[in-house]
Amino acid sequence: MSLSRWLLKLQSFKLEFLLPVPLLLIAFGLGGEPLTNLLLSRYYGTVDKLQADTHTLTMQLVANVRVIKAEIEKERDFTIVELKTANSVLKKLEFKFPATELSSIKGMIAEELGVSAEVETLQPNTQMQVQLAVKALGILAEIDKEQGFTKVEVNTADSVLKKLEFEFPVTELSSVKAMIVQELGLSPENATMLVSYRLKS
Repeated sequence: MSLSRWLLKLQSFKLEFLLPVPLLLIAFGLGGEPLTNLLLSRYYGTVDKLQADTHTLTMQLVANVRVIKAEIEKERDFTIVELKTANSVLKKLEFKFPATELSSIKGMIAEELGVSAEVETLQPNTQMQVQLAVKALGILAEIDKEQGFTKVEVNTADSVLKKLEFEFPVTELSSVKAMIVQELGLSPENATMLVSYRLKS
């Protein structure tokens, strides 16, 4: 059969619109890969580091605490100090210092806590009034209904004070929210923005 007969048959079937399809497939097959490689190999200028929208909030805390234990963990380039307290809902303060000398650490802790006597800051059974201004990055409230308390961790953006830990003797969500607002000095709007809640199972 000649080409003209095929065209007449196609005309009778109304399929002449299918003639360009094989040509398009060949064009995509031959040109698609080089086009894809060209687009993917182009440089698109991006920022080197990921930029997250972090909200910090400065909190002013004043608490009367009694230091019951100081744990010091020396690493190669820094020292981690945990102060465990009693007499308050503030139960633990965690510091990370770039120094490893104990004498300089005591002075830094005293300055951070707003305490004048630097020698007493790491001694057990030391009663002190802590005055802190911290920049809170996030707050996690873990409600433990079985034990009957809520543990609240405040992660900070401060250079030395890294974490504060509170224990509230309530487990109802509305009571936890109210205590966080009251004890941490937050507005209800800021508490909603910063606090995450989790039920301990």
